[in-house]
Amino acid sequence: MNAPHRPAGSALVDAAIEYMLSLHIDAPWETNGHGQIILNPPIGLLHAKRVEYISTMIRASLPGWQIWPEVGVHTSDGIKAPDLSVAPPDFVEKVDQRGFLMTAPDLCIEVMSPTDSWEEMRHKCLLYLAAGAKEVWVCNGAGELHFFDGSGERSDSGLATRIPNKIP
Repeated sequence: MNAPHRPAGSALVDAAIEYMLSLHIDAPWETNGHGQIILNPPIGLLHAKRVEYISTMIRASLPGWQIWPEVGVHTSDGIKAPDLSVAPPDFVEKVDQRGFLMTAPDLCIEVMSPTDSWEEMRHKCLLYLAAGAKEVWVCNGAGELHFFDGSGERSDSGLATRIPNKIP
């Protein structure tokens, strides 16, 4: 489950980022590697509750780790913003001039929205792993957690113990 990681700094991606920042739009967005802007609809309450539930589980299982919601991460396909980025205490925060992470933290988590597809989630898993994540979790619409690392899907998390495979 490896994907090539192209260094950040594409002129098209940089232009798209600058454009979006100049608009001061308070809505979730990402880019792809071609500099195209991807606007995401606001999240629903169930999505927000699942993000909060997962955050609470992580705090109990990985004390001292940092949890950041919706932080932009440079990937080989533009800037992506996992619902949660989770980093150990010794994580070296390398950011660009806008505050976007140059490398992914150890754990990136996506909670699927009704408009998300598994094809998109698999692509993001590859991007986060190639950008440095050790593990990626995806919570689907049924609340089932899927765990991925560089060798593919796992039955449980290798980073956090006692994490259930299904949440409310």
